[in-house]
Amino acid sequence: MKTLRRRLSSLFAVSARHNIAIRRTRPRWQQGLVAALILIAVIAVTWWLARYAFPPPPPLTAEQISAQERENTLNDELADMRRRNASLESELSMREGSQTTLTQHAEALEQENTQLKEELTYLQKLVADATREAGAKIQDVRLDPQANRTYRYRILLVQGGNPKSDFEGTVKLLASASASSGGAARAIPLEAVPDKNGATDATPDLAAPLPVKFKYYQRLEGVFRVPDGMKVQQFTVQVFKKGSSSPAITRSINLK
Repeated sequence: MKTLRRRLSSLFAVSARHNIAIRRTRPRWQQGLVAALILIAVIAVTWWLARYAFPPPPPLTAEQISAQERENTLNDELADMRRRNASLESELSMREGSQTTLTQHAEALEQENTQLKEELTYLQKLVADATREAGAKIQDVRLDPQANRTYRYRILLVQGGNPKSDFEGTVKLLASASASSGGAARAIPLEAVPDKNGATDATPDLAAPLPVKFKYYQRLEGVFRVPDGMKVQQFTVQVFKKGSSSPAITRSINLK
């Protein structure tokens, strides 16, 4: 009997080497109460901080309110002035553009008027030469210095008398130049440049003879550039009849 009791005791006994902790669970109403108290405490602390630690700014005085209204009025006036200034600048830009266009038109008309006067003079000379010796000749040669080492040439070819057929041939342009610092003149190549004021947009090759064909008159006009540091001293125009290798007419002008 004792032996059986010992076996049962050893089977159901709790060993002293193992510690079993038994924790009691709180009721749900106690847990809810603790959470509510914590929430109330947080709200109270927040309210106290908002009320006393960070008080609201004092109300504005009458002077501050007046100054703020004045600042708002000035800001509105400034924005309006900026809009008006932008509108005036745009209008001024348009007027300047119109003025520039009018100036360019006036210059173009003045140049065209000058050309018409020159053509009238040429035609008057042609009428005066109508009863004179027949044949082609160089009526006028002009060479005007321009900017950037360029020169404008104007040549008038006429055929006097009562021509029955067109004059057909070529024109060769030659120039002698010397250095700006001095020295002997020498022949230089002529580099044609686009002529903004010319009758056509074509730029002739001055290294080759220029073809001409006319019955009463023909004008040649263009612009050429000389090498850097050179100044034209003499300008020569040679007119060749078609099929001839020697010039039929030659005319030179000297520049100062």
